[in-house]
Amino acid sequence: MNGFHNDEDEERRSIIADGTSKRPKVPVTHLLICTTVLSAVGGFLFGYDTGVVSGAMIQLRSHFQLNYLWQELVVSVTIAGAWAFAIVAGMATDAFGRKPVILVASFVFTVGSVLMGVAFNKGMLLGGRLIVGAGIGLASMTVPVYIAEVAPAELRGLLVTINQVFITGGQFVASVSDGLFSHDTENGWRYMLALAGVPSLIQLVGFMGMPESPRWLASKGAYQEAIEVLRRFRGPTANIEPEFDALKATCLDVDQDEEHSGPVLIQVLRNGPLRLALIVGCALMMFQQIAGINTVMYYGATIIQMSGVHDASKAIWLAAATSFVNFACSFVGMGLVERIGRRLLTLLSLAGVIASLAVLAVGFQLADMESPPVGPGAVQSAGVCGNYSSCSACTGTSECGYCYIPDMAPNSTCLPVNPNNLDVSLVGNCQHT
Repeated sequence: MNGFHNDEDEERRSIIADGTSKRPKVPVTHLLICTTVLSAVGGFLFGYDTGVVSGAMIQLRSHFQLNYLWQELVVSVTIAGAWAFAIVAGMATDAFGRKPVILVASFVFTVGSVLMGVAFNKGMLLGGRLIVGAGIGLASMTVPVYIAEVAPAELRGLLVTINQVFITGGQFVASVSDGLFSHDTENGWRYMLALAGVPSLIQLVGFMGMPESPRWLASKGAYQEAIEVLRRFRGPTANIEPEFDALKATCLDVDQDEEHSGPVLIQVLRNGPLRLALIVGCALMMFQQIAGINTVMYYGATIIQMSGVHDASKAIWLAAATSFVNFACSFVGMGLVERIGRRLLTLLSLAGVIASLAVLAVGFQLADMESPPVGPGAVQSAGVCGNYSSCSACTGTSECGYCYIPDMAPNSTCLPVNPNNLDVSLVGNCQHT
């Protein structure tokens, strides 16, 4: 007891007496909301540009006569670009700041979207996909960091999660746009791919008026500017002194540690518990990607076509249903993460991934095993479709897709699809698997 009495002591005693805990009101300014939303547009573009290829691929395949290798290149080159530029982004954000990197990412997204929209050959298309991949890499590394550094500690987890919701939302919007433009078989794919330029341009223009991260400013010794920016984010009446003091102390500690012990990564690798946490975190992110579940998102419409839905528009809209479930479950995850914990939620998610891939693998394997064999083309107009060995292989293509199965013949005949009526083959009605 110090003999002094003030309102804080009175409030503390009141809280204890009530048996409840009261937290100070978290300041949420218009600037914080605008900055979070504009930043998360980078996540939306991440989701859109990786998800849009699912429906667009059906039209791209026929428009550019893409073989399997080119189809895989169009999808994977974006991921390759994202991987390479994610490494660049890590160094660039430390050297130049978070805001400039986000602006560059917005510009790159816009350029890539325009290039894909006007592509007149598959080389331009591939170049556009590579450029948007670079934008994905820059944004995916920078946006979560920026949001975390401008958010109050009490809201940090929620605001950072918004970026993930925007990613799955972008994939859902991409699948819807695929469906809306699927009826334009000539230029629909151009609108699908170019549409991403609209939100990226909005982010580019809007983010020019946003401030730099106060933590990055403090790390560069720009303390006065960091205070001014922090005050803008917290509001004119908020007491920012404790937050700024903690921010400044953290930056000074990091600088001192780097001077005496080397880069932060080296320090982490030398520390047993930190090294284990780093390995676990990186392993979770790695297995999340290499498990293969993204193939369901990237090739969703193609997989549905291979299962027997030959109408491109129907296949695209059915793929949109998959994207919607993905988007909706993001909110389920947000609601469960604090209730059941990260570990259990991760294990349940991985179990769902395993089950999904297992069902797909077994389903296609059974279809191939039970598929009637295809013999030499009995119909002259079968053309290249006669090269397939089974009905399963035949019906998995957009050019062919129908198998005529005679009652008394040992082999079936693979037939081409009628481009004017996808419900029948080019040579008339026939059975199909």
